[in-house]
Amino acid sequence: MTFKYEPRFEEGLASREGDIVLPEGSSAINIYRDMRAPLTKDSHADWSRAEDEDTHGLTWSTSTNGDTTRIEYFDLSGRLVKHRELRDDEPLRTVLYRDGKPSVQREYEDTGACGRELSLDPVTGNVSEERYFTPDGICYVTRHLDPESGRQLGVYCHDPSTGRSTRYAHNIPWHAAWLTKILEESQPRPLAIAQHPTAMRKLLDTDPKLSSRLFLAHVNQFQPPYTLGSPIREDYVKPFERVSEMPVVLALTAKQAADYRATFGAENCDPIVIPNVIRDRRSSTSIRKVRGRVGVVCRLHAEQKRVDDLLRAWVQVVAAVPAAHLEIGGDGGARRSLEQLASELGLQESVTFHGWVPDGADLMASCILTASAARWEGLPLSIGESLAAETPVVAYDINYGPSDLIRDGRDGLLVPDGDVDRLAHGIIKLLKHPRSAAKMGRSASRRMAEEYSMEAIAPKWKAAFEVADRRS
Repeated sequence: MTFKYEPRFEEGLASREGDIVLPEGSSAINIYRDMRAPLTKDSHADWSRAEDEDTHGLTWSTSTNGDTTRIEYFDLSGRLVKHRELRDDEPLRTVLYRDGKPSVQREYEDTGACGRELSLDPVTGNVSEERYFTPDGICYVTRHLDPESGRQLGVYCHDPSTGRSTRYAHNIPWHAAWLTKILEESQPRPLAIAQHPTAMRKLLDTDPKLSSRLFLAHVNQFQPPYTLGSPIREDYVKPFERVSEMPVVLALTAKQAADYRATFGAENCDPIVIPNVIRDRRSSTSIRKVRGRVGVVCRLHAEQKRVDDLLRAWVQVVAAVPAAHLEIGGDGGARRSLEQLASELGLQESVTFHGWVPDGADLMASCILTASAARWEGLPLSIGESLAAETPVVAYDINYGPSDLIRDGRDGLLVPDGDVDRLAHGIIKLLKHPRSAAKMGRSASRRMAEEYSMEAIAPKWKAAFEVADRRS
């Protein structure tokens, strides 16, 4: 069950089918799609199209940027009255102007019809109201927002058949009410797993009798320095104020479970440990190692992933192993600054930024080793999937995950958190001893298959479900 408005929901589902996001046999229910369905009379309607495309008394100008076309419309006094954006001739958005300023923005769904209309504050330009529509133009949800802060001022759900509009203070009580309806209609009593802090709050606000409830936080819940004794992350404070109401709390590692008990008291929180399933995602088991190649595949997030530490370590690596080459797969907000840092450090010839790579496991499999300089993790799949692909990992020893996945000296190397010199020395050591690295990789791959496969993890979930049934 999902709560985010996704204009191209069906398209998104299709792109995820068969992967771990939406495995075969599973389905997804979205709150917006579910609420609009009974109010839709004509699913092929397109309520705003005539007005959006109307050119009566207007002149227009067309420009193209990549695959997006922008059409601007002017009245006879030369004032901009609207503009439209299209991709492959399909509408993306239309913006209507009042007194030369954007006043209304329309966004289109995969049916082609406007699914959401935003009112824009004339002073700040920020959103002051959101309205959600069926294809035939019935508004089923209105959200009011403070244009200065973005804070919600109320959510209204409309039912034209009864003439009633129900107000909720904000998203959480609205979503909890919808979730309650779904759980009431589900037979037999379902297992409900909340794995995000706001989802936890929504599930906690439903009647406990309606489901067997499990709560999973798949990240490190601490603020800096991300260790026991640090404050809880702000987004997890409210749900964990009610941790004693959670029948089953799931942790990814034994260390994380111990920290939960120490933080909240074992009488209130005694987690069950279930690690992620780790798959060998290589397209072939015959991918050959490339001499001197080191890889990192991650989201380029400066605060968490610390690829800048890896670049600083790389100065020492190429000095010791001139043939070494660092392959960075992934994209994110830090990419430009990282590319600039690589240039400043003189690493242009020995570092390649690939951006997002669809075959990240194959890239990792071709490396002598991969590296992780993350500041915090839950149970990092990038490390696990590298090990599954027979590639050892040199990683900072942080909370949580690296020490659970890497047996130091057997599957890779663990180095002290933040020690750039030791990170460099670990990489150099494996690059200079590729046979030892290959032996580590084979050992790691066997361990991932034995301890982190679906066959190994599924019974843990079954046992957790049984505990949830007993406690809920």
